[in-house]
Amino acid sequence: MSEWRNSHPTWIVGHRGAPRRARENTIDSFDWAESLGVDAIEFDLRQTREGEAVLYHDEGIALGSQHVPVRHFTAREIERLSLPSEFGEYRIPKLEEVFHRYGHAFRYVVEVKVSRETQLAVMARRVSRLAAEYGVTDRCLVASFSADFLRRLRECDAEIASSFLFDHPVALPESGQRTPLFPPVDGVGPRCDLVAPPLLAQAAGAGLTVHPWTADTPEEIQRLLEYRVSSITTNVPDVALALRAEASSSVAGASVPEETSRSPIG
Repeated sequence: MSEWRNSHPTWIVGHRGAPRRARENTIDSFDWAESLGVDAIEFDLRQTREGEAVLYHDEGIALGSQHVPVRHFTAREIERLSLPSEFGEYRIPKLEEVFHRYGHAFRYVVEVKVSRETQLAVMARRVSRLAAEYGVTDRCLVASFSADFLRRLRECDAEIASSFLFDHPVALPESGQRTPLFPPVDGVGPRCDLVAPPLLAQAAGAGLTVHPWTADTPEEIQRLLEYRVSSITTNVPDVALALRAEASSSVAGASVPEETSRSPIG
């Protein structure tokens, strides 16, 4: 049973790791996220020419004055690249490397990016196979803006949890129903400013968990914690973890009977 399908407190998800500490979507960034104690990491996947899954956000890689689509590289060519960033040079990891390195140390929000050239069924099978091979199927939430990809994923693997991402208002299905336009998923990933009581009520009625992104201000994180969403994806996981701990302490303190909180007399 997927951990993402079970009831749990709000999990804090490092957006592409800990991108304020290291280059996003890299091993360094995930190592930082691990040191901060996140519940999960989120990262972006792109497909290479032969169908490998690699971690990169943009559709193209900047090489000098050119932007070459990730889809045009082989995995071996990607592996040889050393790219510049404000944190120094970095390399693009493969999904297999991430699962091999961290295994059960993390839960994973695997965002699959698609383009016109993406082979959806191939990508779905690759993610599913690697998750199974490394024993992390129950720790993965596969997310995408592509409803077509999410349908392909459910067709090839009903065990892995999935989430439909959106950055504009979307009509959610009614309880117990699925519409032709809405993919078969376990949760939804709305942009954080879209999260409000009506959306939460609709999601609950449809049996969908809610995983907002990307909340970075203390006020926004606090608001989402109060809504008790399933997870919060953030660029500042240390801030979110501290706010969650503070909220938990407040709740625990409020539940202590008055007489037990007093100092003994005499």
